[in-house]
Amino acid sequence: MGFFRSLPREIEEAAWLDGCGLVGGLLRVVLPLARPGIAIAAIFAFTLAMQESLYAVVYVAPRDQTTLTVGVATSLIRGDIFYWGSLMAAALVVGLPVAILYTAFLDHFIRGLTASGAS
Repeated sequence: MGFFRSLPREIEEAAWLDGCGLVGGLLRVVLPLARPGIAIAAIFAFTLAMQESLYAVVYVAPRDQTTLTVGVATSLIRGDIFYWGSLMAAALVVGLPVAILYTAFLDHFIRGLTASGAS
């Protein structure tokens, strides 16, 4: 919310005066300015959704319907036996999309973090 409060309202009003309607002002002016805030919210939502493995363990009983993070833990750890090679490879596969997402949107992520703390 702090990020969206930091966006200047005058820019949107100037777009209205220049002939943009309400939707045009939102799409052409506000949305490009709000990209860092939207990106940081999407990254946080994706990361938190990946970590919700407890609910998947509790509520999804069939093994073929579990999420990747839950399937890795339940399939590769059996009691006291850890299949370390397969476990580390699966952890890489699970963690790689998040790492790529953070790297690809790092500029937006930092801009969104710094702007949200400004207000």
